[in-house]
Amino acid sequence: MGRKDNTVKKIGNYYEYTGCIHLHTTDSDGTKTIEEVTEIASGLGLDFLLVTDHMTLRAREDGHEGFHNGTLLLIGYEHNDLEDCNHYLLFETREVLPADMTPQEYVAEGRKQGALGIIAHPDEIRPRLGKYPSYPWLAWDVEEFDGIEIWNQMSEWMENLKPHNQIVMAFSPRRILRAPTDRVLAKWDELSMTRKVVGIGAIDAHGFPYKVGPFTITIFPYKVQFQSIRTHLLLPERLSNDLKTARRQIYSALRDCRAYVSNYRRGNASGFEYYAQRGAETVVSGGFLDGYKDVRLVVKTPHKASISLIRNGQAILRCEGTSLECRPQQNGIYRVEVKKKQRGWIYSNHIRIGI
Repeated sequence: MGRKDNTVKKIGNYYEYTGCIHLHTTDSDGTKTIEEVTEIASGLGLDFLLVTDHMTLRAREDGHEGFHNGTLLLIGYEHNDLEDCNHYLLFETREVLPADMTPQEYVAEGRKQGALGIIAHPDEIRPRLGKYPSYPWLAWDVEEFDGIEIWNQMSEWMENLKPHNQIVMAFSPRRILRAPTDRVLAKWDELSMTRKVVGIGAIDAHGFPYKVGPFTITIFPYKVQFQSIRTHLLLPERLSNDLKTARRQIYSALRDCRAYVSNYRRGNASGFEYYAQRGAETVVSGGFLDGYKDVRLVVKTPHKASISLIRNGQAILRCEGTSLECRPQQNGIYRVEVKKKQRGWIYSNHIRIGI
């Protein structure tokens, strides 16, 4: 069944589609089947779902890619090195790459095969030992990736889990979500100074059981995670009902950085606008204008919030309200951060002006 477009928003010349990226099923270490997670996603009205089980493409091989009650399901996988670091999401490889490859090798081979490659949870800093070890990205000398997760929900939860707060965090997992770390945002800005690097939101869903005293509960049930960190894509045409075409549209939008990240817990961000305009020429995130002269940057949010305009990693303008407009005075890469009550809500990708 193809996509039902009656609820799709038109933002300027683009159609907005909203989905969740990075989740696991019973094909690896998740707790629900591919059919179950897809049913939950379609019940919540998600436009797309990108599944990434560890080191397996079984669901793709079994023919699960396609539309399910209006939700487009695309299937990649999560690769890691032999030390269980440097986790990497790969979409459209011909097969699962050899497990003994180094990060340099699997990133390069993914690029060679025309696959989309995104660095997973790059910012984990908790110890590598213990019950809940970290899985950071360490291979920053690799250059051929397409993007990074600027906000990984499960990673933030694990980084902030402490003995004194585990009950609150277990029973109200969305409430503790604050924002991407300054570290990962700074790294993203640094990388983006020289080339396009898409920043996405990731849920890293597993539906893990977790023991709190005498109770065992499910941390972040899939339905809860699907209502937290989302990635919104802007397409120049409606999402096709043809799987091959729709797949190309989704992956092209990611490669081109026509995306923004939102935390649904802080409100539905659909309808957010961020663009640069000079005369009749208008570009959105991922776009480029050849200089700042006569350029107008415009931000519009669905609800009142704190809006910040970021140039080359530094905040240059802030305001409260539902809109921001300015005329940049320098070339650079410009993105937007929107917060509610000091909690992160919306993070745009960059618009490049003059560089």
